[in-house]
Amino acid sequence: MTQIKGFKDFYLLTESVVSKGFKIIPEGSSLPTSGIVKFGVDPTGPDLHLGHLIPILMVKKLKEQGMSVQIVLGTYTAMLGDPSGKDQTRQMLSSSQTKANADKLISQLERILGTDININFNNEWFDKMSMTDLLQILSKYTVDYLMSRDAFQKRQESGATIGMHELIVPLLQGLDSVELKANVEVGGSDQLFNFLLSREVQTKAGQEPEICVMAPIINGTDGRKMSKTFGNCIYVNDPPKDVFGKVMSISDDTMREWYPLFVESYDAKEHPMKLKKALAVHITNIIWPGKGEDELKGFESQFQKGVLPDNIPVYPKSDIVSFVSTMTKGSKSATRTLLQQGAVTVIRDGSDQKINDIAFQLNSGDIVKSGKRNYGQVE
Repeated sequence: MTQIKGFKDFYLLTESVVSKGFKIIPEGSSLPTSGIVKFGVDPTGPDLHLGHLIPILMVKKLKEQGMSVQIVLGTYTAMLGDPSGKDQTRQMLSSSQTKANADKLISQLERILGTDININFNNEWFDKMSMTDLLQILSKYTVDYLMSRDAFQKRQESGATIGMHELIVPLLQGLDSVELKANVEVGGSDQLFNFLLSREVQTKAGQEPEICVMAPIINGTDGRKMSKTFGNCIYVNDPPKDVFGKVMSISDDTMREWYPLFVESYDAKEHPMKLKKALAVHITNIIWPGKGEDELKGFESQFQKGVLPDNIPVYPKSDIVSFVSTMTKGSKSATRTLLQQGAVTVIRDGSDQKINDIAFQLNSGDIVKSGKRNYGQVE
């Protein structure tokens, strides 16, 4: 693979791709400075997280170099569900669900990329496609080829089911590229199969195949794969305080993994705490321009000087698991894990007590602290 200068772990897919071996790239490859760069996201949910942000920053870099940005919101494909990286069939969504999610994603994308981008909904062209059109496209590809993708191989080995509708999602992604005449597409490394097929679809449509840029799949705040299921995401719509605090909560190993993805140069010999603060400021400023330095001041005042934050939110009295789940907007299973890890503290009568007992009884006036950033007071 050829590394793109200035962005660690971004790679180009070009003409020298060897099918199934996925050997990639002639040295010295470069990206165009004009034409169309495509970035697609299926609106299966209303929030972008830090894992999405890495390829979005690459799109921003290409935009600054002169390329026209075409965003594809998969309002059609989201109803089917992209199987990339999934070990089971996604739940199919309604058109109203995908449209509502898409509307929320647009504001997040525009905050990072600016409003001078082109927003496309892929149902606009797929709704016009007839059954005859679809069958003609499907006739050009074999089931064996579509089944060769890694995610499907793993499902077959485990005995999990594969929906017929899932087989055609990569083809539809390729048709998105044909519709937009994309020159470059950016996405995660879990999109490798889709990218290869998109290039083939473009070639069969008489177009020059797009260059594809893959970004790494990063770990979440707890060191596991970033996932809404694990509750370890940093969301683009998180308030600046939460973004900063979540970055400060990561391990030093995760910090070293994230650093070269977001910061083009840094001194790895610096003290880890200094590096982590700088990374937290940088990521907060990417998501909320100009807010990183303010959050650093607040962090140093609150956590390093032992000062409680102002305006701690008040929640109704309940059991400790329900209270912390409400306070952190997390699942009860995630809260039980926090308790087991000793990450929940109750401040009562001026003294702190770490809580790991799910049967602990809260009193009115107690202040509950979860992790390093979440506070709530019992009504």
